[in-house]
Amino acid sequence: MIHVGVVLFCLLVAAVYMSPALSGKMIRQGDIEKGEAMAHQQKMESEQSGQIPNWNGSMFSGMPGYHTAVSQQQSVFTPVKYLLTLRFFRGDDTGFSRDIGVLFLYLIGFYVALLAFGCSWWIALLGALAFGLGSYNIIIIEAGHISKAWAMGMMAPILAGMVLCLRRPDDSVQGVRRWRNRLLGGILFAAALGLQLTFNHIQITYYTAIAGILMGIVYLVAALRKRAVKYFFGSVGILLLGAVLALACNSRLLMVNQEYVKQTMRGGKEITVTPADLYNQGGETAAQVEKETEKGLDINYAFSWSYGIGETYTLLVPGAMGGGSGERVDRESASYQNFRIEQAPLYWGDQPFTSGPVYFGAVVMLLALLGMLVAKGPDRWWILIASVFAILLSWGGNFLSFNQWMFDHLPLYNKFRTPSMSLVLANVCLVIVAALGLQALVNAKREKNATQLLRSQNRALYIATGVTGGIILLGLLLCGGFSFAGASDTQMAGQYGSQWPSIQEIFIRDRKALFVSDSWRSLIFVLLAATAVWLYINDKLKKVGWMVAVLTLLVIVDLWGVDRRYLDEKNFFTARQLELRPDAWDATIDQMALRDGVRDYRVLNLAVNTFNDSKPSAFHNQIGGYSAVKLRRYQDIIDFYLSGRINPNVLNMLNTRYVVVSGGQVQTNPGALGNCWLVDSLHVVADANAEILALGGDNWNPAQVAFVDGSRFAMSDTRYQADSADRIELELPTTPNSDLRRYRTHTAHERLAVLSEIYYEPDWRVYIDNEPADYLRADYVLRAVVVPAGDHVIEFRNEAPTLHRGDRITLLCSIGFVILIACVVTLYCVRRRKENK
Repeated sequence: MIHVGVVLFCLLVAAVYMSPALSGKMIRQGDIEKGEAMAHQQKMESEQSGQIPNWNGSMFSGMPGYHTAVSQQQSVFTPVKYLLTLRFFRGDDTGFSRDIGVLFLYLIGFYVALLAFGCSWWIALLGALAFGLGSYNIIIIEAGHISKAWAMGMMAPILAGMVLCLRRPDDSVQGVRRWRNRLLGGILFAAALGLQLTFNHIQITYYTAIAGILMGIVYLVAALRKRAVKYFFGSVGILLLGAVLALACNSRLLMVNQEYVKQTMRGGKEITVTPADLYNQGGETAAQVEKETEKGLDINYAFSWSYGIGETYTLLVPGAMGGGSGERVDRESASYQNFRIEQAPLYWGDQPFTSGPVYFGAVVMLLALLGMLVAKGPDRWWILIASVFAILLSWGGNFLSFNQWMFDHLPLYNKFRTPSMSLVLANVCLVIVAALGLQALVNAKREKNATQLLRSQNRALYIATGVTGGIILLGLLLCGGFSFAGASDTQMAGQYGSQWPSIQEIFIRDRKALFVSDSWRSLIFVLLAATAVWLYINDKLKKVGWMVAVLTLLVIVDLWGVDRRYLDEKNFFTARQLELRPDAWDATIDQMALRDGVRDYRVLNLAVNTFNDSKPSAFHNQIGGYSAVKLRRYQDIIDFYLSGRINPNVLNMLNTRYVVVSGGQVQTNPGALGNCWLVDSLHVVADANAEILALGGDNWNPAQVAFVDGSRFAMSDTRYQADSADRIELELPTTPNSDLRRYRTHTAHERLAVLSEIYYEPDWRVYIDNEPADYLRADYVLRAVVVPAGDHVIEFRNEAPTLHRGDRITLLCSIGFVILIACVVTLYCVRRRKENK
């Protein structure tokens, strides 16, 4: 009953914090709004056809759509995901699942994890609140990073399952009972990992894996010292089986991700030339580009959001770096007094901008240091190593001597960006060790040598308090020499010109005031928490419940107060206020398209951030859009021909019929080539470098000449015999179907047809008169097909074979997973009943 009460309490906490959601309001979440715009046309098509299309034609001239909208995989973890995120309460992916559901998952996941670590229920609840209310965890809800948040909620349960499985029971435990922890740990590990994979945020899973590997190393050393290697490797075997089951039950997701990432920016570049080579301007050498991008992201792009070394101080003092780029200020602040603004650019850290700080909590930092000193066993060592490692990774480009080596050598690390995200691992680890430390204090009361333990515990508390409080006092002492000027100030200086020094001085006053006030605030929480622990250690508080209650209250007040700076009732809006609406230029484009008699075309929108704004894609097929996983070759086209100096030939081959210029005016591009055309000649180039550079040729006309990479396709230069009656036309269906493109051709001789469609070989298949045929890539990103003489119907069908093959595997493995777990649990219960007789 206690655990049921805790679950209800966690639901209550989540509901109180997100109380506007109970009346139907929702948070304005930037990433969610982007995602809805990205998937809008897919969902509209789904409403008519009853099936979500595999291809999203609305962004970047077309890209795989199962990363924007896709049917849920048939996995055992899908209904569990809906249950734990409270999605069943509303029946769709809004409201509860995105706000109350996220916070609830944080709390429940961590509570279960700490129980598995061996903590009592009241300490487990304290730890759950300490993690769930961490500032970063709340801020990402406001930002709409929901899949990341869900995945974070499974980090602690995964690690707890591993620990439960790896811990060797006392020799007094005999028979089948020796398998209890292994069984429970294996099930918890497999279930939590399977859920995390279902949430589909691989970077969070990567950080979890780092902690798991470090844990394994530490436990191996402990097993060698205790001569328990056999038990260790037996447990590792169980965990490996659990990992295989979790992976198998997410086969579709993982297979599609693995296939797609090779084609994206995260898969590295195929070319070694740069846009500078188009104009003979020098720039990076080919060798430099190849070294930087051959297997993953460009390091400068990947390290864009690197936490500052000094910025790490925010883990203890939330306002140390000014809070967020749009920090809320009160009416007594210098910013409000001078500019009458309620939000000011107070952030002065090293990142381009931020919504708020990563603040673990002053109480948590004190208890974590105390836990490092008093917790027993190997757990504190892997937690210490993982925490330090995560903090070093978070510094990214600010600690290049370490992180560049990691970027180049740590497997798969160059696939990810935003180094500051690694702090989520440190947050999980430090809250765990804080709870383990408190549990060690409680357990010590039962030991025989209580007097000696009393002295050691007091000494540990004095050290922890002295270090945390001393760091804060040192910060207050030194802050008079800080500049309180950050990287973003340079951009604002260019915006405000000669007025900037006086404006900056006003912001600096508020930055310094926030640093000082939050430093004293954290110091007070440290001293109050230390006092509560001291009173318990020295028997001034007789019952552990009182200490835990005081610490719980302090944690809630501390973290809740900071969290409300970044997410409160002001962030909630009605569904009508959040409704996705077209802009004025969208109506203009519709009118112009009706006048011109065209149905299938693309738009270049220069009135927005063209390649970082998905909203225009909701209403018209765009040259731009927003996606963190753009196709690699399309990104090359953007870099070479669509950023800065726009190449009209490239616009024409992408069927760009309308251009929205700055100010919102719409212009027609008369050179747009339409959906398809027959070229007069095919020119084969040596490789991808030559292919992309060829598009910049002064005399190139995409309507007449197509370029093909000879290193990829076995073709030769060809001059086609043209006839005035030759034609190819796109046949548009009455019901939208993004997964089918049908063309009718009439040619007197064999011709090469170029289609204004993005080439993606894994999914698309071509059929000529219903017979399978081959197609090729032309002009670096487009599809092309050799058309035989005569009248023919050519169909490109998006069959997405990997997606459907993964569905079958996922379903079969899920059934096997459930049967295996049921059999193992049944066998254990039967064996235990026999031993008890």
